[in-house]
Amino acid sequence: MAAITALHRNTGFTRKMPGVKRDRRKGKVRMELGERASYRFAILSTRQVGQMSSVYLHRFGLTGNTWRVLSIIGYYGPMSATEVCRHGSLEADKVTRAVDILGKKKLVLRRRNAEDRRKVVLSLSARGRRVYDEIERLRYAQERKIMKALEPEELDSLYNILDKLEARADEIFVPADGGKGTRPPGGGRG
Repeated sequence: MAAITALHRNTGFTRKMPGVKRDRRKGKVRMELGERASYRFAILSTRQVGQMSSVYLHRFGLTGNTWRVLSIIGYYGPMSATEVCRHGSLEADKVTRAVDILGKKKLVLRRRNAEDRRKVVLSLSARGRRVYDEIERLRYAQERKIMKALEPEELDSLYNILDKLEARADEIFVPADGGKGTRPPGGGRG
């Protein structure tokens, strides 16, 4: 929290917004840019993903989209490229490029679907599984590091709040894919 507050202070995002009254009363939605939940989630995500992307690039030669696709296939796979798009909220062309790169690196295997020969099934190779396992180990360590700021009860509350916000977002936001949804079945936490 202190780091985010410092970030806002350093970038000037704590300025008063025209027409928005600062309201810090308990139970009120905060509307100033630097205090909006969505903005703060984005800041936290960008910082964490940026840190991890640097590690994945230097350690494994993987860019942001390639490690995301590898992680999705590793967690949910085997699966089709369409399913990767849905689970990762990624565009088809980005998934195709990432799968091509992962295939050249011998991290992802492509095989024809036995039931429908027109479809391709993606899965991790043995090498891809080793890289995925290492990426997950690094991500878990990073997640534990940031979550140490919370007491156990706060952590449980955070996950309950995130579940509620995701469910509410599903109710009010129209998916970009015309209603098929972009979140994986069972919510964002798999």
